[in-house]
Amino acid sequence: MSALGTPAIAVAGVHKVYGGEAALAGVDLVVPPGTIHAVLGANGAGKSTLMRILAGTEVADDGEVRVHGQVLPARGAARAARHLGIAHIDQDRALVGELSITENHALLVGYPRRRGTIDRGAMRRRARAALADVGLDLDVDRLVMELSIADQTMVAIARALAVDARVLLLDEPTANLGAAEAQWLQARLRELRSRGVTCLLITHALQDALRVSDAVTVLRDGVDVTTRPASDLQEDELMELMMGRPVGRRGGAVAGRPAGAGPPRLSLAGVCHDRLGPLSLEVGPGEVVGVTGLVDAGHLALGDVLSGLVAAQAGRIEVDGSPFRPRSVRQARRAGVVNVPADRLADGLAPTLTSRENLFLDGRDVASRAGGIRARAERERARSLLEAVRVPRADPEATVSTLSGGNMQKVLIAKWLATAPRLLVLTEPTVGVDVGARADIYALVDAARADGMSVLLCSSDHEEVHELCDRVHVLRFGRVAAVVERGEATPGRLTALASGLSTA
Repeated sequence: MSALGTPAIAVAGVHKVYGGEAALAGVDLVVPPGTIHAVLGANGAGKSTLMRILAGTEVADDGEVRVHGQVLPARGAARAARHLGIAHIDQDRALVGELSITENHALLVGYPRRRGTIDRGAMRRRARAALADVGLDLDVDRLVMELSIADQTMVAIARALAVDARVLLLDEPTANLGAAEAQWLQARLRELRSRGVTCLLITHALQDALRVSDAVTVLRDGVDVTTRPASDLQEDELMELMMGRPVGRRGGAVAGRPAGAGPPRLSLAGVCHDRLGPLSLEVGPGEVVGVTGLVDAGHLALGDVLSGLVAAQAGRIEVDGSPFRPRSVRQARRAGVVNVPADRLADGLAPTLTSRENLFLDGRDVASRAGGIRARAERERARSLLEAVRVPRADPEATVSTLSGGNMQKVLIAKWLATAPRLLVLTEPTVGVDVGARADIYALVDAARADGMSVLLCSSDHEEVHELCDRVHVLRFGRVAAVVERGEATPGRLTALASGLSTA
């Protein structure tokens, strides 16, 4: 344990510059041991850079980091950070989905041996004990890919604690979680705090941060703006501190098409796939229709079905009155149907390529001539698209991996909006996105609606569904529990319906 009065983390005057731009410009941070401390800020504020420096995977250009009173050295920083008890649990949790809980546990803590061979019984016992230490009772032979996101996060935390981690750096631990799962995970973090474990938390879920944290540090443009007790802050004030300006709230969805204003653009009748369905719904031109539920309700599979990644197992789909059963993403796109997937890095973008290359990765031409004229036209078109979706300092030659999460998402949305689709499917479009980028994305949805585009929003974020949708289909266990019209689709009611606490 830390000596009395010694901070778990003390950061003094830390600077970090990438390509001439300051990611951190003199950050100071003090985190007492046995507390939960949120580090908040807009995309690009420097949060992830700070976490990487604390974990030792990046080295500061200037300044000092102390862990339990000991200086984190520049040389061998990652090994030193682990030795000092720091564990960095990123959004991907560094787990191998195709391996079991036991095997993932052993990857970090090592393989016990007996008579020269791996002792698999001991491996299971150690994994079981690690899970019990964080209040989990799971079959340690289950594959990690079969677990919920919340359970995967706790498996990663259990593994870190098994190697004596005393400081957990958590990057968006509640991303892709429903309200019940997020609350369960927050309760586990409070238990760890009671045992003296220090947690640094990055999240864009401001309510979660205020609910679970002892204190909050806000970063803006690489500088720490303030550090205050979480109990002293309100969500509106936090947003203003993060953005440096007042951030207005929407009053719910803007009006879509009037009832009976023409035939539907999309029609589903009894559509089924795995845990989804039977689902029937219609989306008209200029409408935003939501499909929501808890994270495992089945609604997140709908984008895969409509974009041709997987085939519906039953039911009928029509687009503008014609049968629609796409066998590929390209075939769906030719019919004017595109999907922005939930995982932008795994399924939507090539992070090692530039924004321009990602925008035209499918080979669409922007000029009819070959050679330099086409390349020049492509760059100009890419810049125009990036500016239209409000990517600041829109450089089409910037590598996507250098962008913030919100700007990555806007590049992905721009890619599909550029195809002028008839139906835009958005699956969890604002996960890991700050309040400013979220407002920009909502404005893009409103503009698409105004142009007569049909939008199907598949989201577990009930606040988002309330703000954007004309009509909402709430799923429980893959089936429609209720259909709620605009004005009645409050976040509280949607949560109650999705959880089974209320009926239509």
